[in-house]
Amino acid sequence: MSIARGRGRGVALSAVALIGAGAVLSACGSASGNDKGGSKSHRGALTLAEGRAGVNGGSCGADAKLMPKCGAYWGIYSVQGASLTSAVTDIEGKAGRRFDIVLRFHDFSNKPGPGVFPDDSEQELGRSRLLFFAWESKLYGKQQSYKWRDIAAGTYDRSVIQPVAKRVKAYGRKVFMSFDPEMDRHMTKGELKGNEAEYVAAARHVHEVFAKAGVTNVVWVWVVTGALSGDNPQRILHSYPGDAYADWVGWDPYNFYKCHGGQWRTFDEKIGQTYRFFEKNGLGKKPFILPEYGTQFDPADPKRSLQWYREIPGVLKRKYPNIAGLVRFDAGPGCNLKVDNGPGMLNSYAETGRDPYLNTSAQ
Repeated sequence: MSIARGRGRGVALSAVALIGAGAVLSACGSASGNDKGGSKSHRGALTLAEGRAGVNGGSCGADAKLMPKCGAYWGIYSVQGASLTSAVTDIEGKAGRRFDIVLRFHDFSNKPGPGVFPDDSEQELGRSRLLFFAWESKLYGKQQSYKWRDIAAGTYDRSVIQPVAKRVKAYGRKVFMSFDPEMDRHMTKGELKGNEAEYVAAARHVHEVFAKAGVTNVVWVWVVTGALSGDNPQRILHSYPGDAYADWVGWDPYNFYKCHGGQWRTFDEKIGQTYRFFEKNGLGKKPFILPEYGTQFDPADPKRSLQWYREIPGVLKRKYPNIAGLVRFDAGPGCNLKVDNGPGMLNSYAETGRDPYLNTSAQ
C-alpha cells in the first residue's frame, strides 16, 4: 500500500506516528489487508502469542519484547504541528490522552534530519512513550533506493548501519524498529529493491550487525502491506526472515473507499482476512500490530464513519485478541486519512481511545 507519509523530506518535520503505550507518497496507493469476509465470525480457538491474555487493558505489564500482556497500545501518526513534538502533543490534547508509542520514518542517509535518530524531539517524546523507528533503505532527499543484495553484502555497514546501531544503543530505552516496512511493495513495482530472498538476507544482516554492536534494546517488527491479492500472499511468506529476526508481525490496513473506487469496509472487514492468514501460516505465536491504519469519511453516511472507530475495542476483544497495538495514520491530502476528516470523527476517535482495552500499561 502506498500512502502519503510525511517522511524523508530532509527537513526537521519527518513523519511521526504514535501508538497508544520522510518523502511524501501519494496517499492513494493500493489498499492493504482484506476487503471481504471480515464480518464473518471467527470460529475455533484463537491463537495468542505466549504470555498474552485477551482481556481488558490496565496495569498488566509487558514482556521483554514490549508485548502488553493484555489490551492493546493505541497510537497515531501525525506531522500536523509546528514541530515534531507538538505534532504529537497537539493531537494528544484533542484526543484527551497520551499515546503510548511514537513511530517515525527514517532513511539510510545517516545525516541530520531523516537519517540521524533518535533526534532531540524523539528523545523528548520517548521519556513517556515508546519509540517506533520505521527504517527505509533509501535516501529521501534524492528519492534513491538501495538494493537489498548490497545491504546483505555489507556495503553500508560502516557508513550507515553501524552508526545507527551505536546511536540506538546509546539511547538505552527499548524501541520498536522495522527494516523496510511494506517490502512486498518494492519487488515487482515501485522502488524495485530486490526479491524475497534478497530482502530476507538484508533483514538478517541488519539484525546481525546490531547484535554484534551489542544492541539489546531493539524489538524488531516485520511489517508487510497485508494485501492478499494475486501472488502477494506467497511473496509475503517468502519475505519472512524467521522467528529469530522478528519479534512482532505487522500490516497496514486502510479503508480507502471511494478514493480507490472501492466499497466501504469496516475495521473488522479490513483486518480479518490478513489476521487469519497469519494465524494459518504459523505466525500467531508473535504479537500482531497495525503500524498504519485509517479510514476515509463517508459524507453520505456519517454514522457508519463514526462507527468505524467505535467498533474497534469490541472487535479486537472478540475476534482479534493477538493485535497488541494500533497506529492511526493521520495524514492528507490525497486520500484524506486524517483523524479529523469529517464531522464528529475526532470525537469518535477520542471516545474509542478511552476504552479500557486500549489503555494498557507497558510498566
